[in-house]
Amino acid sequence: MHWVSYWLGGEFLTLASSLFPEGISYVRRVSILFVDKNYCSQDPWRDVLSILGSNRDSVIFMTAARSYVMRETDWGKLVVSAGIGESGEDAGCTINVGTFVHEGLNMNGLVDLVRTVTEAKSGALRDLGYELTGTVSDAVAVGSKVGETSFAGPGTDLGRRVARDVRLVLREMLGES
Repeated sequence: MHWVSYWLGGEFLTLASSLFPEGISYVRRVSILFVDKNYCSQDPWRDVLSILGSNRDSVIFMTAARSYVMRETDWGKLVVSAGIGESGEDAGCTINVGTFVHEGLNMNGLVDLVRTVTEAKSGALRDLGYELTGTVSDAVAVGSKVGETSFAGPGTDLGRRVARDVRLVLREMLGES
């Protein structure tokens, strides 16, 4: 196992379905833990924590995919790891998306951003001809500074920009696989 980490430039209130941390937390970085395609553990949380040590201020995505992007955008930071196996739904490859926005969102805004990211991921898969919305091991993490903005859906300026970038990056990454 090896990993890469991306500093977010400050603390973000985060809502995540990632392996670590679970649910709602504050983080300062995003990490991707790369495992072998045959990785199988009864306790992946232990595996993650053994690598993290005392650096527990990170969203951790785990994947057997080797392709990833960590990018600064006009709206914030985007982290994606992506791969799809031959069946499309193969758990050995995963689509992980992390978006961390400059705009201050409240909890409803974060939930709306999860929807936006998930719809963009599904749209990219459809664009590429897949008849699925993701793989069985996908994860999403969204974060922001604490704020009052309640909406970050695709009908908002922020949501449109996030959705566009997530969709474009995934089409680029998966279109080459």
